[in-house]
Amino acid sequence: MAVSARLRRDIHAKLIRFCSSRGISKTEAIERGLELLLEQDPSQAHPAYLAFRRLKLVPERATPAGRRSSDAMRAVIRAKYPG
Repeated sequence: MAVSARLRRDIHAKLIRFCSSRGISKTEAIERGLELLLEQDPSQAHPAYLAFRRLKLVPERATPAGRRSSDAMRAVIRAKYPG
């Protein structure tokens, strides 16, 4: 879905620098930012997901290549919180 937004020059320059330093598109950067904003609103995220984020068990942004299996997630939890 296409969306149009007018950015201040300084913000646009920061966005371009951010994207070029990480090799991502402006769309990807804006989507990530919006996801972070929505995660801050408890009504927009499942409580279990928020708990996993607080424990740093969920990557910044899950991509198909970066997703973990259930077994891998259990191993991370057990390693971080043994016993």
